[in-house]
Amino acid sequence: RGSGTAFRIRLPVTLATFKGILASCGGQPFVIPTMSVRRIKRVHRDEIHTVEDAETILLDGMPVALVRLDAVLGLPPQAPADPGGHVEVVVLGPAERQIGFAVDEVLGEQEVLVKSLGRPLRRVRNVAGATVLGSGTPAVILHAGDLVKSAVRFSGAGGVRPAPPSVVPEAPKARRILV
Repeated sequence: RGSGTAFRIRLPVTLATFKGILASCGGQPFVIPTMSVRRIKRVHRDEIHTVEDAETILLDGMPVALVRLDAVLGLPPQAPADPGGHVEVVVLGPAERQIGFAVDEVLGEQEVLVKSLGRPLRRVRNVAGATVLGSGTPAVILHAGDLVKSAVRFSGAGGVRPAPPSVVPEAPKARRILV
């Protein structure tokens, strides 16, 4: 009694794990929390309609706005992953305000370790944190609530249409950032 060793382990409260949908868009991987995803659907381009200058799809008989995730995030548009005419859509938002986000590809569901961003980047719109995938590739974790708000503002400005199959994107220029 009164001798020995005591160990104390402190874990940051900002470190957590959750399941997320891994999707690629604009050539980059993104993670969307599974609990925020209402549905994932693959639609043919013929099923995309224009209503009041906005792209929509039918989901259970109800129209749902459709925007490209890369356009909402401000990424350069990419050629469609499936030139055969299909678009993969991740549906987010509450029942009365669902929005479909067209992505290049849904890669699956994965459990990820969340690391919040540091002080200068703590409140970046549409971003909840970051993670490193099993392959060693860093991925941005998206904030579903912010995405829905951004998409409403974006689609209100005229919407966006999926890139036509004949569009060939320019090669991205390499940039370096020192943080």
